[in-house]
Amino acid sequence: TQLTLLIKNKMDTNKIKISDIVDFLDSKIPLSWQESYDNAGLLYGHKEADCTGIYICFDINCKVIEDAIKNNCNFVLSHHPLVYKSLRKFTSGDNVTTTLLKAIENNVALYASHTNLDSAASMGVNTILAQRLNLKNIRPLHKENITDEGYFGLGAIGELEKEIDATEFLKNVKSILNIHNIRYVSGKRDKIKTVALCGGSGMDFVDDALKENVDCFLTGDIKYHQFLDCENHLLLADIGHFESENFIKEYLFSLLSEKFCNFANLHLDNSANHIKNI
Repeated sequence: TQLTLLIKNKMDTNKIKISDIVDFLDSKIPLSWQESYDNAGLLYGHKEADCTGIYICFDINCKVIEDAIKNNCNFVLSHHPLVYKSLRKFTSGDNVTTTLLKAIENNVALYASHTNLDSAASMGVNTILAQRLNLKNIRPLHKENITDEGYFGLGAIGELEKEIDATEFLKNVKSILNIHNIRYVSGKRDKIKTVALCGGSGMDFVDDALKENVDCFLTGDIKYHQFLDCENHLLLADIGHFESENFIKEYLFSLLSEKFCNFANLHLDNSANHIKNI
């Protein structure tokens, strides 16, 4: 599901500019919270241009830009940045350059809230995921030395209200997150009480989970040998990169609509998750 937010100024006196959207997002989800490898923030756009509409998505591709143009949106807000690494050539042929050129040619601004949004304390990816799974006493799994108010860190740890059978817990996770299947290896306990998680690709923090002696670690993009390394140490479960973060679009939608709009138009696109399950 992609979301289209059609802008209407509450005051109806001043037009909303791209800079208004950018400044608001930067104030709520500071770029100082992003990881060193990340490329969050405004990738392309004329800040002084009027904003005609905002298109909210998980990933950016050509279809997203085409859909934004069709819906009169000249601002695309994504979770994953279109560009991570430097580009040497701007010629069409791959998704990144082709999509970027289409955005530039049609004056569609591109903005990403990625690891800075992952690390937000109030309604960040990991705090929302922990809340959705009904965890209590939620705290960071991995926290950098950042003292900004509102910063949480990557990953989260929390406890279930009462311990539960591991199989039943995974069935609950499947149902809550609407996951088709979960790959996992068993831990040292048949019951689950303390849970660590990291939305997206979080295996860099599996050692943090092990040090915390949790019963279970949930994340995405787990490799075969990483499963083997954790077997009989903790229940390690792959809940999917997309599935563990996709809900963040609704939060961004509500954040922006509360600030800038008095009406919103929901646009559904079932092709949003272009990696399919059989």
